[in-house]
Amino acid sequence: MTKYSDFYASGTSPEESILDTLDENECFRLLAGTAVARLAVVDERGPDIFPINFLIKSKALYFRSAPGTKILALSKRPEVAVEIDGTEGGKRFSVVMRGRVSRLNDDVTIQESGLTTLHTMTSSEKWNYFMVAPETVTGVRFQSQRHPAAHGSDSL
Repeated sequence: MTKYSDFYASGTSPEESILDTLDENECFRLLAGTAVARLAVVDERGPDIFPINFLIKSKALYFRSAPGTKILALSKRPEVAVEIDGTEGGKRFSVVMRGRVSRLNDDVTIQESGLTTLHTMTSSEKWNYFMVAPETVTGVRFQSQRHPAAHGSDSL
């Protein structure tokens, strides 16, 4: 367990600023149980973020995409970050995978990955298949505390 005293806004008690650092296996378990992530890429205009449906297999992340700016950015700079967050057991979690994207061109690899049956949010044709090979996978779990006076009624 790691304490981050500045994790919450000033005035938060130390008991509320405790983060549990997740090990890699727990991060992959949470990734595997989540349907939507955010893919962060960098293009000539700077950072951009895209929602993706994905799956985890053999400690790699797989997703598919329709043609567009995401693919253009990935072809120029394959370094990415993928982030998920959620709630489990009354606590919040956040997991970040950093790695390199490679395009899948082999039909056998695409079939074995499970991407051809991956449900996606939109009905557009997504026939571009990718794998993120992780370089780092980190995560934290924490108890969310509401502070309406300091952050508004909708803040966590």
